[in-house]
Amino acid sequence: MTKDEYAIGLDLGGTKILAGLVDRRGRIIAQKLLPTIAEDGEKAVIERVLSAIHDVLSESGIDLEKVSGVGIASAGVINSESGEVIFASNLGWRNVPIGKLIGQRFGLPVRLFNDANAAAIAEWLWGAGVGTRNMIYVTVSTGVGAGIISDGRLVSGRDGSAGEFGHISIDWNGPSCRCGNRGCLENYASGTAIENSARQKLTTAKEPVIDRFLVENGELTAKVISEAALAGDPFFAQIVKQAGFFLGIGAANLIYLFNPEVIVFGGGVMNASALLLPEIEKSMRDRCIAGLAEKVRVVTSHIGIEAGVMGAAGGIFEKPYCKN
Repeated sequence: MTKDEYAIGLDLGGTKILAGLVDRRGRIIAQKLLPTIAEDGEKAVIERVLSAIHDVLSESGIDLEKVSGVGIASAGVINSESGEVIFASNLGWRNVPIGKLIGQRFGLPVRLFNDANAAAIAEWLWGAGVGTRNMIYVTVSTGVGAGIISDGRLVSGRDGSAGEFGHISIDWNGPSCRCGNRGCLENYASGTAIENSARQKLTTAKEPVIDRFLVENGELTAKVISEAALAGDPFFAQIVKQAGFFLGIGAANLIYLFNPEVIVFGGGVMNASALLLPEIEKSMRDRCIAGLAEKVRVVTSHIGIEAGVMGAAGGIFEKPYCKN
């Protein structure tokens, strides 16, 4: 393969660092997973990032000269042009020039992507959005975000932070959000929202089955709630379905704004897609002009947890298509 046939993708999260050497067909040739341990501080995390990249290159046996660049998928507020993480609460970072540091160590071009944008690129190139020119990827996990492909190009905005879908207000009188707004979508439809809703309802619920559930399962997390809902618990199923209802309202707004061919839902919360997807579709179609909504496919991610790595690498391959 020639120089432009390989790229390194890096998924930088609050709990894990996943690096992979990816080829143009979306195959991960080698990968390395390390814990982030953000509490160790910025310098320690950066050293783990550099170590993960080094290990991937060593394991693959591919010469550095054959690698066209490094793509980084990161949560938080970023500047894609400068390669700087402006603010990432999950890492405790402010104004960290991660792109410059990687570039200096390996002598490669580096590009920084919002994590939802990276996942969108992966789904568009190799997943549920293959063959489309207008696709939206929505990630539903601790928060809610979106990556938008419009007319074959990533809509990244001025500095790479476009797609903060979770902070669109759907209720101007709603609860305060960590972003400073009120009534944000992710306050109603994220993993955090599912947990908060369950806790609020449990304070008034007096059903013995709930007490037994808490004793058996311990901490009340979105994962535990979703598993109980999928197992048939009606109390938790209603909470999960409510999140789907609100996601559908958000999806209708995306249709009006971007007129996509497909909306792809991913992220950990979508492990409960059997309950969520029907609610998303119903709510979306109830609130959208039929002539627009009926043309949109609503599907779940085809790629999964490696989307960040693959999409960050894909953004290196497809530079002409991943600009404003």
